[in-house]
Amino acid sequence: MKPRPNLLRAALLGLALAAAPIAAQPVPAQFVHDQVWLTPRVDGRELRLFTDTGGGFNAISQEVAEALGLAIQTVEADGQAMQIAPFPRFDDGFGLPPAPRHFMDGRVAVVPPSAFHVRADGFLGGRWFADGIWDFDYPAGALQRLEAFEPTPGMHGVDLGFQVRGDGQRSMHFPSMPMTVAGEELHVLLDTGATATLGEDAAAVFGLPAGTPVGTSFIEREVFERWAAAHPEWRVLGRGDALRGQSFRMIEVPELVIGGLAIGPVWFTERPPGAFQKYMASMMDRPTWGALGGSAFRHVRMVVDYPAARAWFSPGPKPTR
Repeated sequence: MKPRPNLLRAALLGLALAAAPIAAQPVPAQFVHDQVWLTPRVDGRELRLFTDTGGGFNAISQEVAEALGLAIQTVEADGQAMQIAPFPRFDDGFGLPPAPRHFMDGRVAVVPPSAFHVRADGFLGGRWFADGIWDFDYPAGALQRLEAFEPTPGMHGVDLGFQVRGDGQRSMHFPSMPMTVAGEELHVLLDTGATATLGEDAAAVFGLPAGTPVGTSFIEREVFERWAAAHPEWRVLGRGDALRGQSFRMIEVPELVIGGLAIGPVWFTERPPGAFQKYMASMMDRPTWGALGGSAFRHVRMVVDYPAARAWFSPGPKPTR
């Protein structure tokens, strides 16, 4: 018996929809030394905005806001005066998804350039990524915002944790996630903005000038020293991260596991006691021991699904460094 035309058309339409690609908005971006920089344009002028899933505020430098002619207002927040401006109107084809309206009504803070820990025109943190599904393809150097996501066979997933207020809403939108190193599971912050400023020892190993900011991962001193003592064969750099006149060590972990996917090597930068167990813990769903950043994610394509509280990973080509 031949299928009826209407049923045949319906079946073909269903197949077409099933095969249709998920709607995605490409985001103008550059992946530089394992950091993610956005490069939108306003009236032909390219901006360089630093992105940081582990950072808290959306901001633009005052001199850039004035040059763009943004309407700057002074408002009171937490008993202090602060300046804010509307999210810029970007050029067609070089724009960004808007900031969610649940923080400062989608506007950005206006701050002096010295407020940023790297030289940048602006900063987009966890409150910009909140509510979205983001496809970070580190090996390809591409970033997209997806309308929906279904993992493909071979992707590895982990649950993300978020701090929730009494009203059931998320607070700072800082995601925690598990990783396993040498058989030990540790919870860390998913932190695309984790940065090390290369000290002399690290500069020689990385083949970059001292003072260059690079994507890294963080680990508190207690775990750092435990790793170094248990694995003397792991490389340790004494002058790894030169941070505001201080020097912090770096350690190279040959392999770690996220969601069953083994990746490595991954450089971790030492952080003082309490940096994550106490300070960041006040803004997260749990105390963590550090953060996974660009030195880990450089090995993978990573999809971070904020609404589903889930992240997915698939391996990319082996990096050259």
